[in-house]
Amino acid sequence: MKRQITLIKRIPRSSVSRFSLSFLPRIVVRGKLQQESRKKRQTGFRIPRSESRAGKCGMTNLLPIVQYSIPRSLLRGSSLVIILSLCILFILQPSKNSSATVSGDCEVCHGLYPGMTEEVEPGKPQYVLKNVLCVNCHSNSDRDTIKILGGARVPVVNNTVKPVKPLAGGNFYYVAKDFGDRKGHNVDGVTSVDTKFRGAPPGYDRISDPSARGYNPEKPFACAGSNGCHGNRNVEDPFDSIMGTHHADDSDIDGSTTARSYRFLKNTNKVKGVVGLEDDEWNQNSSSKKHNEYSPSIDILCASCHGYFHSKDKTGKERPWFRHPTDIVLPKGGEYTNYNPDFPPPPDRPDLRTYSLDAPVGREKIPGLPSDEVNPGKDIVICLSCHVAHSSPFASMLRWDYDAIVAGEEGKGGCFICHTGKGE
Repeated sequence: MKRQITLIKRIPRSSVSRFSLSFLPRIVVRGKLQQESRKKRQTGFRIPRSESRAGKCGMTNLLPIVQYSIPRSLLRGSSLVIILSLCILFILQPSKNSSATVSGDCEVCHGLYPGMTEEVEPGKPQYVLKNVLCVNCHSNSDRDTIKILGGARVPVVNNTVKPVKPLAGGNFYYVAKDFGDRKGHNVDGVTSVDTKFRGAPPGYDRISDPSARGYNPEKPFACAGSNGCHGNRNVEDPFDSIMGTHHADDSDIDGSTTARSYRFLKNTNKVKGVVGLEDDEWNQNSSSKKHNEYSPSIDILCASCHGYFHSKDKTGKERPWFRHPTDIVLPKGGEYTNYNPDFPPPPDRPDLRTYSLDAPVGREKIPGLPSDEVNPGKDIVICLSCHVAHSSPFASMLRWDYDAIVAGEEGKGGCFICHTGKGE
């Protein structure tokens, strides 16, 4: 009789209907190759019942095992390494569902922090370290900007080493470096308070902030809550403002709830959340044909903390203006007709311009699929046309080095993507 190695896998009950192997509890390798007689030699690899504290998530009800048997004759030399590697890759293959709804092993996230899975005594706080919970889950110690936790893909916005492919919002790696204040938002848990503004958002105007609480400069800037961007800004506590959102229905991004708002940017109860089209890789492998689609609703959120910069007294269509206007239509005439000049239009569509990742536009109506077309006179200049949301390698969180752009010196990129006549 052939000797075999049996790979034993227990499948959580919740995943049987779709047979998704991304719902796998942690792998434990048990057993050794016994240096005994051939008759007694055995190797066992077992994925046991999870011993986590994730009972509330239903992970303790595991169904009977599924076995994969491999003839021992194949497990010789390098074949053993190859076969086991293929098995592990198969078992750990994550789902590529474009939905942001989190699924998988509960303990991977909830078991990391005190209070996430235990009952607590009345009157005592259930969660601790709430101010760094978001940061810890969305950080990485290597260069990758998407990581796997419990079978779920997690976007990384804070790498401790230089990221290889920053996502659409940029990466807090740059603001966390020495003298990086001007390169991003100084988020609590990532870096210290900004030395110039001392925690107050530059350009803050309480009248422009629709939240009930307003921004409190005496408290740190957070990922979410009234002193943050994500979640419901009527709620002061960052954790409470976004609680439950990762498991809620986000199939339609219509701004009606926090989960149904673009990247969970709800703003407040009475203000419609940000809408847009979410790239399923957070723009990690973006192109003119594959990217997020934005809307002017993102400007409303930015103005909540930077309202003075959006004031019509300082920006707008009338010249001279003090700051670059935002939430305006990309003009149809003049130099703007040649938007993104390095990518000319096809001969049969001279009015068509190609979408630029370095100067993205907003859409009045979000398309069902990302479009590589930009239409001057219709598409909109938004805050994200020049800035990123988290942090960038450049001052003022710009997408490019402003100091390297000099009018009249035949430059390319940056400001010249829209202001095509200024680089001549």
